[in-house]
Amino acid sequence: MKTLSALFFFCFLSVVLFATNAQAQTVSEDYFVGTWNVTAFGLPQGDTNMIIQLDKKDGKLSGGIIDPATNKIGTPFTKINVAANKLTAYFIAQEQGMEVYLSLEKKDDTNVKGSIMDMFNMEGTKAK
Repeated sequence: MKTLSALFFFCFLSVVLFATNAQAQTVSEDYFVGTWNVTAFGLPQGDTNMIIQLDKKDGKLSGGIIDPATNKIGTPFTKINVAANKLTAYFIAQEQGMEVYLSLEKKDDTNVKGSIMDMFNMEGTKAK
């Protein structure tokens, strides 16, 4: 009987720890809402700084990459997906005219890491 109770307690504890860990790693779409100063490393034109703006309207994320000349979205995102702690945003690359995606993952409360097309690393900080 003691063995059965110990086994039950161990299973219960495992489930609680797993659920707590899963909740801690999942962020909502709201985490990504705002302005992000991001640097993409190793692009053909060199390391590139960009500003990413994400808004939530009617429960749906939208946004894009800010054009520094106009301070408005110059490259809008065509599709945005958020799963667990990762945002994936798709856009049309103006130079090539093809669909490209970038991904951002929560690093901590104000920092993200990610990549463009899983080839070029990115790091970013939420603007204040």
